[in-house]
Amino acid sequence: MENKYLPVWEGLERSKPFPSHVRNVVEVDYQDFKNEVLRQEESFVESVTVSLYAGDVYLLKNVFPKEFMVALRENAHAYCKDRPSEFYKMLEGSPDFHRIINLEAGKKYSFRVCKHSCYFYPWNNDPLGLFPAIYERWRVVKLLMGLRPDEYEKNTPKDGVVDRIQIVRYPPRIGFLEPHSDPYRYQRLFFSGYMSKRGVDFQGGGFYLVGPGDKPVEIEDQIEVGDVSIGYATVWHGVAPVDQDKEPAWDKQDGRWFLSMYSNVSDEVPNRHTGYPVKLSIEGVLPKDY
Repeated sequence: MENKYLPVWEGLERSKPFPSHVRNVVEVDYQDFKNEVLRQEESFVESVTVSLYAGDVYLLKNVFPKEFMVALRENAHAYCKDRPSEFYKMLEGSPDFHRIINLEAGKKYSFRVCKHSCYFYPWNNDPLGLFPAIYERWRVVKLLMGLRPDEYEKNTPKDGVVDRIQIVRYPPRIGFLEPHSDPYRYQRLFFSGYMSKRGVDFQGGGFYLVGPGDKPVEIEDQIEVGDVSIGYATVWHGVAPVDQDKEPAWDKQDGRWFLSMYSNVSDEVPNRHTGYPVKLSIEGVLPKDY
């Protein structure tokens, strides 16, 4: 399949600096957006790439059924409950695993974080039945990014770039992800799925973008369970603590849940390309305990 997005992306990246601040948040129905992406009509190819490279973030509505996301949340919780917290680098043969990343451990990452993450790779046995439904959507976004729809799907760490799915829980009060820029070389767009609803599953905080003047731009009130946001990887974003009045506990299901789909450079590659933190003074984006 010819990819008409790739030369437009490459032209933009040669001629203009990478975006750092969000410009607009654009809500669009996923099915309509998917159909446009797959048609690759010249006017759409030009407009959507220029928009994304200018810093627009698209909130795609109804990407996953709500029931799928709620079941995934519950199944991930059960999966972690029966297994010890572990850590494995992205090396050949890496198993699926989960890790509790507390405030202290989170200081060792590329950007500071506190979360509970389950990591899943396509070369393992897909214990939660994630990959068919997720790849159906991910292939659409990969095409939009200038890739083959099935790019990296068969890769293992020795091939350099691998697909990885994370199911993430940010526990009350202490869970956060500092503002940052994602790696962009192999996945031009962040691709973030929402598994929780503010005002229902958690209160306050959550996902934010960084706008002009380094002001936070919150979109959680626009988000429903099953929505996905996409934006150019270098647009600054983070996760602020939720449920500030609740006691955090690693063995519960409360807090904010999130689905991350990213193609990462593996640890088999020396000096691998990673994202970087953005040091901003934005009130409320770090835990009070930090």
